[in-house]
Amino acid sequence: MTAYPPAPATVRPPAAASPAPGEPVQQPNPAYVELFAAYERAYSSAHSLETALDPPLRTVGDAWVGPAARGWERELETERGRLRKAAAQILWDIYDALSKVPPYLPK
Repeated sequence: MTAYPPAPATVRPPAAASPAPGEPVQQPNPAYVELFAAYERAYSSAHSLETALDPPLRTVGDAWVGPAARGWERELETERGRLRKAAAQILWDIYDALSKVPPYLPK
């Protein structure tokens, strides 16, 4: 499995209480809320993307044999690797964007 960023459960949720009492009142940042939701959706579906080509790869030796089948299997393996890297990259991109956006804005 490719290295993913921290799980959404470890990231400050947008609905968490604003800073401690005595600090200025703040409201949730809509950009943070949107990015957090996108991060949760992407994180929950990343494994599906990583394993999307596993079923056809399991059938290569059973349903189709020969040099063409082996070539196709190598292509699938290459594409599976690209999907795994893409899944991780998508998560890192959203995580990086989320870490740059403040969770709250002054009221």
